[in-house]
Amino acid sequence: MTDNAIDDGDSDYKQFLQTHQLQLVFNNIPKHLYRRLYEKMKNEIFDSGSYFQLCPVDDDDDELEKAYNPERRFYVSTLENVVLDPEKDENAIFLIDHAWTYRIKDARNDLHTIPKLYERMASLMNVNSDVKEDGIELILQRMWKFNQTYTLTSTQIDPHIDVEAAQEPYWYIMDEFGSSIRHSSTNANVYCASFFFEPTQTMFTLLYPISRIEQPYTEIFRNYVYDNSSSLDRNIKLLPWNRVHFRKAVLRSLTIDNCPEIFEKKRSKDVEIFEECHKNDLYDKTPVPTNNTNSDFNRVFKVYTDHDLIKQHLTDPHYQLVDSSDQADIVFIKKVIQDFRHETLRSQLINQFPFENILTNKELLALVSRRWKALYSASTTNEDPYIHSHGSPPWLPTTFILTYELPQFAVYFQYREDQQIDNTWIVKPINLTRSIDVSVSNLFDMIIRLPESGSKIACKYVSTPVLLNVPDVEGNGVKFDIRYILLVRNVHPLKLYVQKVFWLRFANKPFSLKTFDDYETHFTVMNYRVDAQLRQMDCDTFVSLYNEQHGQKSGNWSVIEKRIFQMFRELFHCATSEEPPLGISSCSSSRALYAADLILEFDNNHEIQPKLLEVNYSPDCHRACTYYPNFYNQIFNVLFRDLIDDQNVLDISV
Repeated sequence: MTDNAIDDGDSDYKQFLQTHQLQLVFNNIPKHLYRRLYEKMKNEIFDSGSYFQLCPVDDDDDELEKAYNPERRFYVSTLENVVLDPEKDENAIFLIDHAWTYRIKDARNDLHTIPKLYERMASLMNVNSDVKEDGIELILQRMWKFNQTYTLTSTQIDPHIDVEAAQEPYWYIMDEFGSSIRHSSTNANVYCASFFFEPTQTMFTLLYPISRIEQPYTEIFRNYVYDNSSSLDRNIKLLPWNRVHFRKAVLRSLTIDNCPEIFEKKRSKDVEIFEECHKNDLYDKTPVPTNNTNSDFNRVFKVYTDHDLIKQHLTDPHYQLVDSSDQADIVFIKKVIQDFRHETLRSQLINQFPFENILTNKELLALVSRRWKALYSASTTNEDPYIHSHGSPPWLPTTFILTYELPQFAVYFQYREDQQIDNTWIVKPINLTRSIDVSVSNLFDMIIRLPESGSKIACKYVSTPVLLNVPDVEGNGVKFDIRYILLVRNVHPLKLYVQKVFWLRFANKPFSLKTFDDYETHFTVMNYRVDAQLRQMDCDTFVSLYNEQHGQKSGNWSVIEKRIFQMFRELFHCATSEEPPLGISSCSSSRALYAADLILEFDNNHEIQPKLLEVNYSPDCHRACTYYPNFYNQIFNVLFRDLIDDQNVLDISV
């Protein structure tokens, strides 16, 4: 070998260390394994067969932790003469291949279309079914005992519209070797972690020992939940790998009657949670008046914006676009501002409020909404003890923050299962849009494991939605949701406006509580999906259809509209009732535009109850501009000139 070849090899290795440093440190990989790991990934050396073997599981075996992994047909042990020393053996790190990598929304289709995938997964998960469709359902249930996850940049984000890239989770099933490694809380002797090798753009799972293995035919175990504390949260996280009867017994022992302390902690005023979300925010605790005189209706405001739609449609002569924010009287931008001090804003008007993410962050929205009961001295007729304790308002689906409320959710899930009440949930990331990484499920194992791909909330799925019959879809009607534009001029006192012209989104298939991974049945955001039909309907047409189909039994649209506006008012009262960091802060420079999405639900009395889904900052207003070219002129006049010259804008502050 030439000196140049050696130098090139060292250069490549140094580049590997530099490029993969974060992964190496994050996964606690011992330094003496670095070079061999590099060589194995570069040359795709899968040499685990020289050290380990698959052994059939004996159904009569009462060995260690048999409660875990009941679907596994094999376990993994070392070969006879293998010794693995985590401190000295430089070869003691192994690559595990991935048999199937997928996004949840694609899993069913993959099992139908990828050759031999169904057969391989059925064998790996011990699924025996004469009917392929039934077998696929079993695989979709059992895969949560095998799944691992990592994230990549989402392909659904449009860099021309979205402020920043979003990470989307991919799930994967390891090959037969990796999938046969069993769990142990107390005897784990290897560590497994996913690792992305940059040069070949390949994701591997790495396996290396964490204790010395020297006895012949030693079974290797990994820890599915690496936190080894005896906390209740950890025990809940381990339940997906237990047998169902064990899960039920555990959760039935933790009911609100037996363990009231689990449900006593109220997080709507948990300062630590709010401060974590606001840790970089700067603001004036005492608002300083701006020098802008909004009563001067002849004034021309200089506007800086990075919204292309505003550049195209802000045509009112009272506004002049400028190329620099330093020149502007109004700064209307997509990027989230964190510095709200008067010395920074310099009397400029801006399109954001300090701490407004208590509305746009789904975790904080759920917490803020729980103040409703205290603010309105309200009591409900709901006899569900868990909902009564939880404090959710009637206009928000029951929501659990899985980062902090995993045990509460798990116990409540079991309660609903025992009561034979619909137990379908929609699990959402706390800060993504466009239905990215959103799943609908009634599978306990799936819901408990979804937070491994990022912070999630679990919301009770609206299982009795108000449906609309549309001309080209047969059946009992399709789901729809409604988007309203909300405008905020001031927080204390609250000045809140709603644009009465709303926007509709429709599912493409008749609604049913089946096949929850069928996107076009359960979701309504179609404008970012390739080849999906996008149904457009103006609000006047909708109101006419709604009154025709539901007005006689449930009240005309005017009745529902009042309930919706009352919901918005109550939400903002909840959001502004506390001082920062628990509430939105006053800022004399601040104005804001939000989009609020909602769905309509039939309650137990067959009354229609609006249910808030989310509140969005910097929403996509393309459709609004298309139908109403004067849209941004009107919005700017309300926010910055306090001018309401349109009957479609309504003050709902009180």
